[in-house]
Amino acid sequence: MPKVGVFMFQDFGYPAFVESAKLAEENGFDIFGLIDSTDAYSDYCAWDGLVAVNTSRIRIGPWVTNPLTRHPRVTANHMLTIHELSKGRAILGLGAGANAVRTIGWKPATTSVLREAVEVIRAKFRERKADIPIYMAAGGPNYTRVAFQLADGIIGGGGGGIRSSTEGVIAGFERLKAVAKEVGRDFNSLPIWAGMGFAISHNRKEAIEEMKWNVSQRMMTIFVERRSNLLEGRSKLPPQLEPFREEAQKVGEAYDYFNHMRSYTPDGQLARHAQLVSDELIEAVGGLPAGTPDDLLPSFKALWQAASSMPNVNLVITPHGGKGGRKRSLELFMKEILPKLRS
Repeated sequence: MPKVGVFMFQDFGYPAFVESAKLAEENGFDIFGLIDSTDAYSDYCAWDGLVAVNTSRIRIGPWVTNPLTRHPRVTANHMLTIHELSKGRAILGLGAGANAVRTIGWKPATTSVLREAVEVIRAKFRERKADIPIYMAAGGPNYTRVAFQLADGIIGGGGGGIRSSTEGVIAGFERLKAVAKEVGRDFNSLPIWAGMGFAISHNRKEAIEEMKWNVSQRMMTIFVERRSNLLEGRSKLPPQLEPFREEAQKVGEAYDYFNHMRSYTPDGQLARHAQLVSDELIEAVGGLPAGTPDDLLPSFKALWQAASSMPNVNLVITPHGGKGGRKRSLELFMKEILPKLRS
């Protein structure tokens, strides 16, 4: 049976956030990860300390931090502190950086910078005789290769949207297996944490509203991050999006990293990138992981069944929602989906 973790963003009140960590622990979750965001979310370094002293079993740490906005020695020192506060439950997630670096106008870390960061951090851990695992995020081909070469575990892989099939998820894991073989690592010996973000509500419209950012982020990837590929013909716009090209481009270009991975601003207003997303574009994009527990159960089952076929693959969920919606999405997952997966 796969292990379960949660990637929870620290943008709601302290009592409710700590309660979410306690609920995750009570429901047998293994990891409580926090987002490291320079501008969009509260600093994880304070929040994971609160989680550490208010739980007793669950592992805690950034999911993920980066070596640019956090110097590797600073990150190492923080993780050693959490290791002490939690009595040995620290876990480090490391990646190249997304909104944390983009909001200050930087580019993600290169693979050479990541390699050096891992060396520095591991040296500090050895110096203090602290057994803190380093998990690395799988991204593009080069980052994925580095992750398999250096990490104690892999973040990413599998996953998928609401229409994912078990076969499709397994195909994602098979691609990771190929990378592991290429770099000489035994895939089956590495913990793999596949992720799925979602919003759950008994009010389907509410959940979809809370995931509009997801459509904008997808369009940003196509029209901003991979714009040169589109212009030079190395990639094409999916056929179902062609009638919405102008709208989709505006939505992608409006993506606001200061409200990264959320539809609502901290003061409860609809973020600019969510305001531009029409119902028609949502339908054209397809696969939006939002809806009622019954809507999302098939996709979770596909991911669960795929993970169950590989003993080293586990599941990290990311609940989304505005105005208290993250906690609601987490609780509905625990009450109405997780028991059906485990049974």
